[in-house]
Amino acid sequence: MTSIRVPDPVMSVSLTPKSTDQLPNFQRALQRFQREDPTFTVSNNAETGETIISGMGELHLDIYVERMRREYKVDCEVGRPKVNYRETIQSRAEFLYLHKKQSGGSGQFGKVGGYIEPLPEDSTTRYEYDNEIVGNAIPPEFYPACEKGFKEAANAGSLIGAPVEGVRVVLNDGAAHAVDSNEMAFRLAAIGGFRQAYANARPTILEPVMKVEVTVPVEFQGNVMGGPKPPQ
Repeated sequence: MTSIRVPDPVMSVSLTPKSTDQLPNFQRALQRFQREDPTFTVSNNAETGETIISGMGELHLDIYVERMRREYKVDCEVGRPKVNYRETIQSRAEFLYLHKKQSGGSGQFGKVGGYIEPLPEDSTTRYEYDNEIVGNAIPPEFYPACEKGFKEAANAGSLIGAPVEGVRVVLNDGAAHAVDSNEMAFRLAAIGGFRQAYANARPTILEPVMKVEVTVPVEFQGNVMGGPKPPQ
């Protein structure tokens, strides 16, 4: 038998139950609607935490929102899906950051130095980290903590809290204390060092680029390729 082609969704909205007590019924309703209608899809945006429902148009989605209210007693807030922005930097900036904390007994001490710089536009990676420490300025056992701290800081930029991409982090200097240095101190130092340099690296917000596919009859292909014409 020939399989039935299910068209791709053309519209999406975010859906949030107004009360957390309604979550079980909310999930049951979504599961049932998906079983009944292959053109109705549900996804979860890991970055924004939103539940996204998609379908064949505004009326299609409105019907399921109303059914959820009527059949499952779940009132929902409907909105536009949030945009997944990114942040990046436009210039190189250096950092030299000391994390030091003393509160009686063993304290915390970690110092990191280096720089961050933009990756080339044609780079296939979104984030790079290089350890160029020479000697034992930072003991090797703290290298993983430094790398973890830089990566953690890059997960949320200072402009709008979006992930930072297109950045290379280079660690080339630092210092440690014989007693007070530990993994926590160097992880926090790396976070502070990244944020220090990021503020001076001309950070900016990246908006997503949408890919649009247009299908037209052959007889109109020339007009479409020639671009829109001004009104007569």
